[in-house]
Amino acid sequence: MRYLLHKSQSHELDGRKDYLYDIFRLYFIPDETEDNYLSLHTVGKSDLDYLFITGHIYHVKAYLTKRIREIPENTIVITSCIGREFRVFASMKEIYVPNTDGQLCEIRDGQPYGFKFNISDAELDFYNAKGTILDRLNSAYVRLR
Repeated sequence: MRYLLHKSQSHELDGRKDYLYDIFRLYFIPDETEDNYLSLHTVGKSDLDYLFITGHIYHVKAYLTKRIREIPENTIVITSCIGREFRVFASMKEIYVPNTDGQLCEIRDGQPYGFKFNISDAELDFYNAKGTILDRLNSAYVRLR
């Protein structure tokens, strides 16, 4: 399992690592930078086949356009403002985007919620959802077809 954070959000890195630990009970450490994205991977063995990527639509789209064919994970979870824009990639991978009924995915000041970064409604919903990773994904995100 990997998590990609755009460099423009690098000031959120420590807060996002805390968030990831709270959700998965796994530690994530920085790896090599990939096309303006900070790559985090789990410490130790993890056979979870997910790539989480967050960022502005044009950053995420540029990354996926360039790298979609070489991404080893089969499931990509995108946290970006307009999820339907990623439908073009749905024939190549399982793509999940915020479940916003076609609206923008809101970003909020995370401090009132106990987070050290600006958090999206989808990330809050995922954090609060119960069950397996897939159960939680289906609660906060929607799979594009």
